[in-house]
Amino acid sequence: MHFNSAGIYYEQDDPSVLTSWHDSAALAGALRSSLERFSFREANLRDRAKMDWPSYRASRCRSVREFESLYICIHVRALNEAELFYDAKSQPPGENDITLHVTIGRYVPDEEIGRRLLKLFNACRRWTPDSP
Repeated sequence: MHFNSAGIYYEQDDPSVLTSWHDSAALAGALRSSLERFSFREANLRDRAKMDWPSYRASRCRSVREFESLYICIHVRALNEAELFYDAKSQPPGENDITLHVTIGRYVPDEEIGRRLLKLFNACRRWTPDSP
């Protein structure tokens, strides 16, 4: 991600694509690399269309609608300036009232980081909203 002077966070143009994303160590390594690339960068986001969404383009889905139905977004952010802990959060598909979180320590082994991220992903994927 980048952020601009308006305080808007937006995806970098070259997202990490993992073919082995189920591998805990590979997933943690990609997360660490992505966190290191986080930076301040000005950008005019008004002219961007949904079709310009970097993650969508990297997914090779046929439409944004297909992408949004297949992928679960997990946001990871530092909990303090020292970045000793990160909060990973995601909303289960179709759920607007509940967000699931997991805390990840910066110095936790890669296998554990990946395990927690995959556990969050699987909890969201298996989520079934209560009937009214």
